[in-house]
Amino acid sequence: MSTPGQASVCFSCGQPLPLDATAKAPGSYPLTNNVPIPTPPPNPYGVTGAPQAFILTSSLGTFRVVAGGEVLVGRDPARCAIHLTEPRVSGVHATMKVENGVLFVRDEKSNNGVWINGERTAAGAWAEVPKNASLRFGPIQFTVATG
Repeated sequence: MSTPGQASVCFSCGQPLPLDATAKAPGSYPLTNNVPIPTPPPNPYGVTGAPQAFILTSSLGTFRVVAGGEVLVGRDPARCAIHLTEPRVSGVHATMKVENGVLFVRDEKSNNGVWINGERTAAGAWAEVPKNASLRFGPIQFTVATG
């Protein structure tokens, strides 16, 4: 690791490095005032531009679901990324995921159901949620958008 104007040292152990160890091949980093700027590492929490969906409500705001994982919806704040405080929403009410740019939802055997455009979904089965659909967890109403 090098700091302009100071001796270069090993980042791990702190030992001094020989001068040639800090030299980089031309073009390996972009330069600003002859000081190399390393390229930032990739985002470990998701790929930029990954398929995603949004569920929106006027009273609670907007929530995002990104491809590559599942998001729990419910009243239990320790387990659910989408935390709803409504008492008629189960602790873990539903699971959502995005696959190939399409939002899917699964009712986790909730008492008051998951509803898509006014129709209740089957508990335990993945259901496709169309863009601009009305999505309801118990009495909490959302609108779906994909991006």
